[in-house]
Amino acid sequence: MTTADRPVNILIFTNLGERHLAQIRAVDPRVRVTLAAGPAHGAADPATAEIMLGWKVPREAVQHANGLKWIHSTGAGVDDILYPEVYERDLVITASNGIHPPLPEHVFAFILAFERRLHIALRQQLQRRWDRSTALGGEVAGKTLGILGLGTIGREIARKAQVFDLRVIGTRRTPAPIPGVETVLGPEGLPDVLRESDIVVVALPLTERTRGLLGEREFRMMKPTALFINIGRGPIVQEAALVRALREGWIAGAALDVFEQEPLPADSPLYDLENAIITPHVSGASPRYMDRAVPLFCENLKRYLHGDALLNVVDKERGY
Repeated sequence: MTTADRPVNILIFTNLGERHLAQIRAVDPRVRVTLAAGPAHGAADPATAEIMLGWKVPREAVQHANGLKWIHSTGAGVDDILYPEVYERDLVITASNGIHPPLPEHVFAFILAFERRLHIALRQQLQRRWDRSTALGGEVAGKTLGILGLGTIGREIARKAQVFDLRVIGTRRTPAPIPGVETVLGPEGLPDVLRESDIVVVALPLTERTRGLLGEREFRMMKPTALFINIGRGPIVQEAALVRALREGWIAGAALDVFEQEPLPADSPLYDLENAIITPHVSGASPRYMDRAVPLFCENLKRYLHGDALLNVVDKERGY
């Protein structure tokens, strides 16, 4: 069998419907698709997989797939799949960057909810209580939004911020001018962004450089009126320090979609804080998500089969 007619086995670690599976099969007659999620999970054999697709591809599957060449993440972050085997075997990793329109929307839902004090009004509604003084909100326009991580998602947040007349500053690993961003600093500019911002959004990937990046020292730099938002990765934030910051008023509030431990344990003190809004890692998701993720994978699959350069290749040393 020649390279041109050999089967290409793809093992999928996410629940895809038949419509999306058919899209993948239609790329090339050589493609063989096996689901490793849902009812078929027990029958999937990783040993023959050349390609794996999914958000959290299990390490055990990677270890048993001797012919594995490429892993495509259905998420933008790849910290969950950068196993030692990925480096030892020089596997190609690609990510689903640029397909997260709900994520910036989630960020502004957080911002508007806090600024207009909807989190307070909702609690009052459940208590059947009318109290205009505590539910009276402020204005977003004219405030400073600091974005930590001006990558694809961070830049889209900055673009949408113009609609709300927000001044935008932020950090990027390699500083360069960005439309709609007044000041772009390198990682060493973190203290300046924290001190100057009324709203701080974490849109960073989880890497060795960013793990535990934000702790007591950083929260004490922020304004006592500031809102802190994390839609990046939970372990970037030292959660115990954040809880203390919220309890003791170092900052005004936090809106969190990601956590050090997920699911967030039922005994987490974050649940009890009136100045915290919690969502269960859904900021980038919507019912239409796979309608964007699967075509991106299919485009990369065409490129892979033709020997062309893939889109969104991860720099494994940087971690994104």
